Amino acid sequence: MKEMKYEDAVKKLTEIMEKLESGEVPLDKTFELYEEGKKLITFCRNQLTEAEGKILKISKNGTEEIK
Repeated sequence: MKEMKYEDAVKKLTEIMEKLESGEVPLDKTFELYEEGKKLITFCRNQLTEAEGKILKISKNGTEEIK
């Protein structure tokens, strides 16, 4: 999942949510989708936290280049 982009993770998470909300997923598949969704949420949260840190660093340091 490290190579996944934030936008792709959000898209996949949306697809999982739609499947789960449909009520048509068997119970065993529901658990798999739930677990995958939790991993995607963690990935997205980490990406957002990292982006926020970069923004704060730029704000404090003016024109410092982000990597």
